[in-house]
Amino acid sequence: MVNVHIHQFKRGGAVVDAAALAQFQEQWATYRKLIASNCLSHREVGGILRDTLNEMFASPFTFLDIACGDASMMKTALRGTKVRHYHGIDLSQPALELAAANLAGSPFEVDLDHRDFVEAMMRRPEHADAAWCGLSIHHLSSADKLRLMKAIRGATGGRGIFLLYEPTRRDNEDRAAFLDRFLRTNKPLWTALTPAEWDQIWHHLRLPRDGGGVVRARPRGRLRASAAGLRRSDRLLPPVSLRGQRGGGVNGGDGRSAAERTINPVEC
Repeated sequence: MVNVHIHQFKRGGAVVDAAALAQFQEQWATYRKLIASNCLSHREVGGILRDTLNEMFASPFTFLDIACGDASMMKTALRGTKVRHYHGIDLSQPALELAAANLAGSPFEVDLDHRDFVEAMMRRPEHADAAWCGLSIHHLSSADKLRLMKAIRGATGGRGIFLLYEPTRRDNEDRAAFLDRFLRTNKPLWTALTPAEWDQIWHHLRLPRDGGGVVRARPRGRLRASAAGLRRSDRLLPPVSLRGQRGGGVNGGDGRSAAERTINPVEC
């Protein structure tokens, strides 16, 4: 059963990242191309997520998908798990309508909320056994990252798990070096995109942010998690390399993956 709850914003109401919302709505078709061509490694990430949930939960559990988009990855990632209730939150109503279609007929209950995900988490009373946020937290300022993580800690409690999937910089790599590596490696490989669509992605990456942007795996991210009451799990999941349309790993000329995105569980 799929229930779509539409929450209309009051005039002047809280949207934590209005610019990100506008970009998302304008660039949805481009993002869908990246997913369809597996440039962002959604297939591999979905498999890692499914395996982790099956390892962690032997009994039915509730799953919270923060900034769920169209839930296309979850359609397959949650298949074969013991999830009993799925709750997706997103600021794009068109994306939620697609999510409702993608999850129709699922063997678990589905609730979809049209809200800003940070504000929604601040007001969330329900418990979640597992929380997931993929390719979205980098839109937030440092302060809002901490607010969100504290809210996730409150929602998942002492025995829950929070899984985060984000771009990460290498040790001692600054933002400029990351962007140079990303451009050098991925522009020739992401042949599914037109030049105009690549320009959209590049503009998105280069947007100035107050403490946001590409996540550093350590130490700042670790400090935010600690301040939020989260602790890093010993079950570290493998980094996932971005892929070109042809598939296969990508490297940046030094034998290492070109633009790692790391999915790591954090115990609450």
